[in-house]
Amino acid sequence: EAEGAIVKDVSDPSRARKAGALDWPGFDLLSIRKDNEERDIEVKGRAGVGDIEMSENEWVKSCNLRDRYWLYVVYNCASSNPKLIRIQDPFGKLIVNAKGGVVIEEQEIYKAAEEL
Repeated sequence: EAEGAIVKDVSDPSRARKAGALDWPGFDLLSIRKDNEERDIEVKGRAGVGDIEMSENEWVKSCNLRDRYWLYVVYNCASSNPKLIRIQDPFGKLIVNAKGGVVIEEQEIYKAAEEL
């Protein structure tokens, strides 16, 4: 929103329906940018640092939506100095091991990040 985007919370069925999305869209935020670019954003936070896990639904959506799908990982949420890592098309950029959901190693998140 600070960059002029319209952002809708679609993280649960009632919010998703209110935004005109399916009950479980596979991401947390729908962002429409100034240039009409749509970002479907999954947000994962860690109190410190470490691996994150994506659900099967989130991973499938990242596969289907590719460049529109962004993974935002926030490390050190419990500190006064959180760090945001943004990855466009995590399906195409991250090497992962599927174990029910998808576990993504911290080093792979940094390697695939758009901005540090």
